[in-house]
Amino acid sequence: MSALLYNEDALTGVERLADASVDLVIADPPYGLGKDYGNDSDRLGAHEYLIWSRRWIDAVLPKLKANGSLYVFLTWQHSPEIFSYLKTRLSMVNEIIWDRRVPSMGGSTRKFSSVHDNIGFFVKSRDYHFDVDAVRIPYDAETKKARTRSIFVGKKWLESGYNPKDVWSVSRLHRQHAEREDHPTQKPIEIVERMVLASCPRSGTVLDPFMGSGTSAVAAARNGRSFVGFELNPDYFAIVEKRVAEAASSRNGKKHAAAGLSSVL
Repeated sequence: MSALLYNEDALTGVERLADASVDLVIADPPYGLGKDYGNDSDRLGAHEYLIWSRRWIDAVLPKLKANGSLYVFLTWQHSPEIFSYLKTRLSMVNEIIWDRRVPSMGGSTRKFSSVHDNIGFFVKSRDYHFDVDAVRIPYDAETKKARTRSIFVGKKWLESGYNPKDVWSVSRLHRQHAEREDHPTQKPIEIVERMVLASCPRSGTVLDPFMGSGTSAVAAARNGRSFVGFELNPDYFAIVEKRVAEAASSRNGKKHAAAGLSSVL
């Protein structure tokens, strides 16, 4: 397992990567909504944003293996156009709705409040890697009790859990959350880890062209996948380095503890 982290623009940095060298791309680009990331990356007009989106897509896609996959975070403002472009290059498997579980506190008076992100799941070929067993959600005791009829006895899914489906209700990270770093659009590890476990084989490599706070790098490190990532902002890059070092140290500690227990037994 390795982690290659680059403090530079992915549009030029990915050129150094060999084609067909990564198993999974997780992309969380600026949404084109004018947020401050310490640079002008999110302050393009709508037309310029779509042109820029095509540029990073064209730069990244050759790096995917023949059975590779891509997840991209977007919002409703630009997801239709970007999904349409991606479908000219890849096959779309799912549009996943991330319900951020935003609490009700009045909201907009001129439209329905937006409380979700759109995630596109795309693959390069029909034999893409996908391990649903690695991401099944266990049934609670009450649900298991309700499934005691004879037709359910012995069913694998009852013991192993259910497919997470395409609506993921996972709370956004509030400022007081223990996982939260100093980044305005940090994604929860639960969501990104699900992508890594389902769509990157154990010996595989994850590429993130927009690392942000480094959640994808942490998910890869925690689960023994190699990682390559790019981040333009030096302050965010420092956060990524810290988080990856902590994740790697924690994983190594667990491995050593397990090895010690094994030798005792």
